[in-house]
Formats: sequence, structure tokens, C-alpha cells
Amino acid sequence: MGHDDAWYEHDGRSDIWVGLRNAHVWSALGWHDIRQRYRRSVLGPFWFTLSTFIMIGVLGVLYSTLLKQDIVTYLPYLGVGLVIWQYVSTVITEGANSMINSAFLIKQIRMPLSIHVCRIVWRNFCILLHSLPVVILFLLAIGHWPGITFLLIIPGLLILLLHGVWMGVLLGILCVRYRDILPIVTNFLQVAFFFTPIMWSPELLQDRAWIAHFNPLYHLIEIVRAPVLGTPIHLQSWVWSIGFLIVGFVAAQYLMQRARHRLTYWL
Repeated sequence: MGHDDAWYEHDGRSDIWVGLRNAHVWSALGWHDIRQRYRRSVLGPFWFTLSTFIMIGVLGVLYSTLLKQDIVTYLPYLGVGLVIWQYVSTVITEGANSMINSAFLIKQIRMPLSIHVCRIVWRNFCILLHSLPVVILFLLAIGHWPGITFLLIIPGLLILLLHGVWMGVLLGILCVRYRDILPIVTNFLQVAFFFTPIMWSPELLQDRAWIAHFNPLYHLIEIVRAPVLGTPIHLQSWVWSIGFLIVGFVAAQYLMQRARHRLTYWL
């Protein structure tokens, strides 16, 4: 089967794979979204970076005082955590709405449903790549030069990118069928923010650090934050991140096969 044939003859079993393969489609759509969002703007997507920088500065000064942390080491920790959290939370909320917002395309054009999710994931991943260098530049400014472990940021970012795909596919389909799931997801993210080590470190919990270690969102942040800060990534974080990724794609694939042919009727 050729490339063009796969595009038109995909089904529930091959939807995710065919969608991922057509990177030229979802990457172009993602860039188009970014250009439209920041049309006639001087800074463009760097407005998001600027707002993130201001938030990191304000929260860093406040919480470093409350938690009695050294601000020089606390700011990068908080900065990377907030940047990754914004990516994850935005991908989850926008991914949950991906099928609903793309209803007019789904009803008119035959393409893999995963394309609409990949579009959202790529758009937010590009914004992530605009914001993360701000924290890295701050580290360089204070004389902290990352070692060879910094290269581990590459597989970490790739895993983050793939996590966005299965989350978007799974939640996108579920939210079409059950519209009450979206506000549940939104409220869950608000609570999860405070239970995830972003503004605080697991060491502060002492004997209750297991609350963080059993939080998969913490490990997703850690596989990127640790290389940037030059600290070792615990094997536990890799196991959680990769295991969570496999389980997520299996669940997304199962739901895609079961519900893809019904999705148009639910929209």
C-alpha cells in the first residue's frame, strides 16, 4: 500500500500510525495556528515566553521566601517545572477539545483523526521550545554550565511529545462521547498542579515523599528538568514515563478502534 493509499484507506487500527507518519500535514497546520494566533504581533509567540518569565520571577521570589530556598537554585527548578506543566496541562485541555473543535473538518474531509491531535501537540511543543531556553539562559547567566547529562533532554522532550498524542486521542474521543469529562479534566488539572512537585521539591515532604514518586506527572517533568539542572535522572522516572507512555498508547489505540466509526455521529 502506498503513502497516498494509506492516507485514504486508514481505519481505526491504523489511524494513529498514519497520522503520526504524515508529519508534514500536522506540522504545517500547527505552524499556521501559531501564525494566526500572533498575527500582527511584534513579539509573536514570544509573548507567551515573556509572560512565563514574569510568572517565574514573581512566584520564584515569593515561594523561595516561604519555603526558605536559595533563590538562585530555586528559580531554575521552578522555571523548568512551570514551563513543562504549562505544556502538559495545555495539551491535555486542548486535546480534550480537539475532536469537538475540528468537527467541521472531520465531517467534510477524510483524514486520520490523530492529525487533529498532533496539530495541537506540535503547536504547544513549539511554544515549549520558545520558553524553555529562557530558563537555560538564566542558568548560564549565573554560571551554571550543564554537563553531558544535558543531552538527555532530547529523549525527555521526545517522550513528552508522544505523551501529548495519546492523551489527546484518548481524551478527545471520550469528550466527544461524554461532554461532562471536559470540566472534570479541567478541575483535575487544577488540583494536580498543587500535588505535583513544581513549586516544591519531594524532599520537603520527608516521609511522605511517596506522594510525589507515585505521581506520573512528576516523572514527566523530571525527565526534562533534571538534565537542564544538571542533576541525575532517577531510573524510577524513566520507568514511570516510558511505562505510562506504553499504557497510554494501548488505551488510545483500543478506544480508537472501538469508537472511530461512531465519532462523526457523536459530533
